[in-house]
Amino acid sequence: IIRIDYILHITTTNTPTHIDSSQVSSPDRSNKLLTCTMASENTTTQRRTTSSSDAAAPSSTNPPHTSTTGGSSNSSTIMLPFRILSKTPAIITVLLRVLLWPLFKLVNLAFPPKEFDGINNATGSDRAARAFVTMFQKQISLVRPVMPDENNSEGGTTNIQEHYVEPSCPFSSRGYNLTLSDITSRPPNSRPLLLLYLHSPLHADGSKFLREYLCHPQLLQLLNSNNSDSHGSVVCFGASIHTADGQRMRDMLGVTSFPFMALLSVKSSGSSSGNGNSNNNNVRTVPMELLLRMEGPQLVKIPPAQITTYLNTTITRQAEVLAVEEARRLQREEEQHLRREQDREFQETLLADQMREIARQEAAEQERREQEEREEEERLKKAKEESRLEDARAMLESAGEPPAGSKGVARMRFAFPNGKKVDRRFHSVDTIETVRSFLIVHFHEQGIEMKNFGLSTNFPRKTFNEEEGKLTLEEAGLAPQAVIMVQDLDS
Repeated sequence: IIRIDYILHITTTNTPTHIDSSQVSSPDRSNKLLTCTMASENTTTQRRTTSSSDAAAPSSTNPPHTSTTGGSSNSSTIMLPFRILSKTPAIITVLLRVLLWPLFKLVNLAFPPKEFDGINNATGSDRAARAFVTMFQKQISLVRPVMPDENNSEGGTTNIQEHYVEPSCPFSSRGYNLTLSDITSRPPNSRPLLLLYLHSPLHADGSKFLREYLCHPQLLQLLNSNNSDSHGSVVCFGASIHTADGQRMRDMLGVTSFPFMALLSVKSSGSSSGNGNSNNNNVRTVPMELLLRMEGPQLVKIPPAQITTYLNTTITRQAEVLAVEEARRLQREEEQHLRREQDREFQETLLADQMREIARQEAAEQERREQEEREEEERLKKAKEESRLEDARAMLESAGEPPAGSKGVARMRFAFPNGKKVDRRFHSVDTIETVRSFLIVHFHEQGIEMKNFGLSTNFPRKTFNEEEGKLTLEEAGLAPQAVIMVQDLDS
C-alpha cells in the first residue's frame, strides 16, 4: 500500500549511514568507529514532484539587462508569469494536503500499524524482542545434551532429564531503544558490550545457526555468565530482520549476508531530541565502536567452540582495555585531586595574605582618618579661638573704657590664681559678657593659657556662669566696685 502522505512530502529523508560488511570480520581486525543513528522511521528516499522542478526551471533564467526604463518594465512584465508559475506547485501541494486530510484519516483507520511496525513504537519493539526471546528459548528447549550416567557400570550414556538444568535465554526482552538506554545509563567504566544478532527467518542457515551455534552450551554459558542486570559485561540483543529494529540494524551496519553477529562497544551518548519511549519522529545519535563482526555462510563452516573463543577473546581484550582506561582515569582523578588540594592551599595562603593586606590597609586608613579628624578638630578649635578672640576685641572696642571719675562707672579688680591682680573700669550698663571679653583679650596679650575660666565674688559668695552673661554689672551687684575671683576650670 502506497501511503499518500509520503508522496506529498516535499523534503527528503536521508537513509542511515551504511558500513561496509568487509570492515571487521574477526577480533584481529582494527576497531572501527561507527555512529548508530536511531531514526524515527526507516523510510526510503522520496523524490520531489517533477512539476515543481519543471516549473521552477524557467524562473531561473533572467532576461538581459537593459539600461532604459521601458526595457526594465518589459522584463518585469515578462517575468511575472514565470514567478506565478513557480509558486503553483507549492499552492497545489497545500491544497492537496488540505483536501486529502480526511482521506489520510480513513487510511489510518482502515490500515492501522501492525504490532511490529514503527521504530519509535516502544510497545512494538518490546513485543518483537519478547517474540525473539520466546523463539530462542524454544530452540534451547529442543537442544538437550546427552549426559553420562554415573551409575551405569558399563560406561554407556543415557539421557538423564532430572540432571539437566535448562539454561536461560541471554538475549534482552526489551526493545532496541530501551536496551541501548540501559547501556548508556551506566557509568562509562562499567558500561557493558552490546552483542547484536540479526536473524533471517527465510535464510537456509538461520535455524541451523540458532540451534547448533547460539544454543551451544559453551556459548550460552559464556553469554549468561557475562550477562547480568546490574554489573554484566555483555548485553545481548537479537532481532528478526522482518521487524523495525532488525531492519534498522541491518541498514545501519550494511548487512548483506546471514547469519550475522557483531560485538559493539557503546560510547558516551550523543545529543538527543527525544527518548526511546516517544512516538514522534525524534532522532538520537549514539557513537559505537565495532569490535567483532561475523557474518556469511562461512560461520556455519567453523566449529561453535571457535566462535565462543572469538567472543571470549574479544570480551577479555575489551575488559583489559577498560581496566587500563580505569587505571588511567583513577590516576587522572588522583592528579586532579592533588592539583585541587594544591590550588586550595594556594588559595588559602593567598586569601590569608589578602586578608592581612586588607587589615593593614584598613589600619592605615583608620589612622589616616583619625589623623584627619584630629587635624580637623585642631583647626576648628583654632578657628573657634580666633573667632572668640575677635568677638571679644570687637565687644571691648564697642563698649570702651570710661574715664576715671565719670558717672556710671564700675571699678573691677580681678584676682588671678597666680596671685596677680588687675584693675579695670567698665560702664555699669556693661554686661558680664563684656567682662569675660576683657579677660579673654588680657589672657591672649599676656600669654596666659586659660581657655575655660569662671568668675565669682567672695562677699557676697556668688558665681557667674556663661548663662548669666546678659546681666549688666549693676543687675549682678558688681557696681560701683567689686573684686572678682578668676578660677581656671581646667586645672
